[in-house]
Amino acid sequence: MTTITTDSPVNAVHRSLPDNNAAPAPLGAHELSPGQIAFALWAPWKKAVGLIGDFNQWRPDADPMTLDKDGVWRLTKPLPPGEHAYQFLIDGKTAVADPYARAVRDVPNQEQPHSIVRVGEQPFEWHDQGFTIKPFNKLVIYELHVGDFSPEGTFDGVVSKLDHIQNLGVSAIELMPIQEFPGNRSWGYNPAFFFAPEQAYGDTASFKRLVDECHRRGIAVILDMVFNHTAPQSPLNLLYPYDKNPYMSTDGNPWGFPDLNHWNQATKRYVKDIQDYWLTECHVDGFRYDHVEGINWDGENGMSFISWAARQTKPGVLLIAEILVNDPAAVVQHTEVNASWHWQFARALRCHLTESDRDGFRCGDMGKMMSLISHAGSGYADNSQPINYVESHDEERLVWDVLRNPAMNADSALRKSQLAAIALFTAQGIPMIYSGQEFLAAAARTVDESKLPWGNMSQDHGQLLYKHFATLAYLRDTCPAFQFNNIAPIRVDDEGRLIVFKRWTDDCVAVVALNFAPGARHVTFTFPESGTWHEWLFDYDEMTTNEPFNAEIPGSYGKVWILRKPLSNA
Repeated sequence: MTTITTDSPVNAVHRSLPDNNAAPAPLGAHELSPGQIAFALWAPWKKAVGLIGDFNQWRPDADPMTLDKDGVWRLTKPLPPGEHAYQFLIDGKTAVADPYARAVRDVPNQEQPHSIVRVGEQPFEWHDQGFTIKPFNKLVIYELHVGDFSPEGTFDGVVSKLDHIQNLGVSAIELMPIQEFPGNRSWGYNPAFFFAPEQAYGDTASFKRLVDECHRRGIAVILDMVFNHTAPQSPLNLLYPYDKNPYMSTDGNPWGFPDLNHWNQATKRYVKDIQDYWLTECHVDGFRYDHVEGINWDGENGMSFISWAARQTKPGVLLIAEILVNDPAAVVQHTEVNASWHWQFARALRCHLTESDRDGFRCGDMGKMMSLISHAGSGYADNSQPINYVESHDEERLVWDVLRNPAMNADSALRKSQLAAIALFTAQGIPMIYSGQEFLAAAARTVDESKLPWGNMSQDHGQLLYKHFATLAYLRDTCPAFQFNNIAPIRVDDEGRLIVFKRWTDDCVAVVALNFAPGARHVTFTFPESGTWHEWLFDYDEMTTNEPFNAEIPGSYGKVWILRKPLSNA
C-alpha cells in the first residue's frame, strides 16, 4: 500500500492506489453514538478537506478533517437531533456533496446539492421477517417507473397500487432506477447519488415502507442499478481531473456520461458498499444491472466482481443482467448473475405480432420463434435464466406498434396483446410485464412524463386483458410443467404461422398452440398422452386418444391444454 502524502502526484492514481477496502470505519456520515456523527470521505492526494454545513454556518475553516493512512479524511462532530445539511470542501475551493449521502437536498443556483444527515432518527420498524423470494423458476416480474406508475409519482403511490400488482399474480417488482438524479424528472439512468433515493419519489423511510409492504404481500423488490456510469454532477466526477480520476475510465461512454472503471479498487469498494446498503439496510431482494456490455467481466473484475460481491452479502439475491449482445447467456455462464434479459425473444415475438419483418427477424419464421421459446435456443442452461418480455422501457408499447399497421385496429391490438401474453407465460424463462401492458397502455415511448392510463382498468378491453394476464400467471404458478426444463415442439408451421409445443413434468403435461396468423387455423396433431385435457383459456375438457386430433385455433390467439396426472406411490 502506498504511503500518502499531501503532495503525492494525482497522476499516481492509476499506478498505485491506497487500499480503500482497508478503511476501518464506513464512509459517509454515520451516528456512532447519540449525537456523535462520524464524517468520512475517501480522497487521497488532496491537500485539505473541510466539513462545511448549516451547523458551522458553512465557514470553510470551521471543521478541518484529518487524513489517515488509507486516504480517508475523517472528523467526528457532536450534533443535536434533527436534520443537518453538509458538504465537503476540497482544497479550499471545490464544495462537493457526500458520495455516500443517504439523502440530498437541491439548492437553487448550485450544481451540487446539500448532503443530509438525520441525527437521532429512529430505526425503521420492519414487518417482513421470514420473507423469502419465490423460486426463480416461478417468478413473474413487473417492471415499473416510480414517477409514471401512479398519479402521485412516489413510493407511497406505488404502495397504493400494490393490490393491483398482487392480484395480477406478480411475485417481484423491478423498479427502474430510483437513485438520486439531477432534477426531478428522469428514467434514472443518469444516477448522481447511489445511496440516496430520488427526492421526487420520497425519502428512505418511504422506500423502506414500499419494500415492507411488498414483502407482506409475498412480492420481492428488484432495483435497476446503473453501474456503467454516473451523471456529470456526481461528486465522484468532481473530485479529480477526469483522466486522473481513480473511479473513472477513459474508454468512453455511448451517452457521454462519466464512465466508471470497474477494474480499479476505488470503484469496486464503492459498488460493494452501494450493494451492501440496499441489500441489508433496505431489504431489497435483487438487482437488474443496466448496460452490462459496457461493464464486461474477466473472472475477477467488472460483472465478475459486482455479482460476486452482491452474493457474498445476500447469497439468495436475484441478479439480472441487461446485455443486448448476440450471446446474452454468456454473462450467466461466466459470472454469478442468475439471469439476463432475453432480448431476442422480445424482438422475434414483436416481429410476428406486428406481422412485419424487423430487427433481423422474418415474420413467419416459426422455427426461429420455437427455438427462442426454448431456453436452450439462446444458450441458456436452465429455464430460469432467460428473462422474457414483450414490452419494457426500451421498446414501444405493443398496442402503439400494432396500430401503426393500417390493417389493424383496437380489436386487433387486444388480440395481439392476448396472444403475446400466452406466449410470454408459456415459454421457458421468467416472464416480465412492463407496467400498463396488462391494461393496454398505448402511449409512445418517451423519457418525459407519461403517466399510466389507469382509466383503462374501468373499460371492457382493459379489464379483459388484465384478467387474461392474471389467469396465465396463476396457471404458470400452479402448473409444474411451466416451471421446469422439459420442452419439445409438436408442430411448427411457417406457412400457417402456427406453433404447437409441449412442456411436461411427471405429474403435469401442457400442450400450447400459438396462432400468429390473423385468421383462425385448423391444426392436426397427436396429444402426448390419452386422457382428459382441460383447455385453460376457453374452460372446456377434451377427451383424447392416441389418434390425430384436429383443433381450431382462433386468429391471433392460442390454446393451452393441461393434463393432470396423479403421482405414483411406488
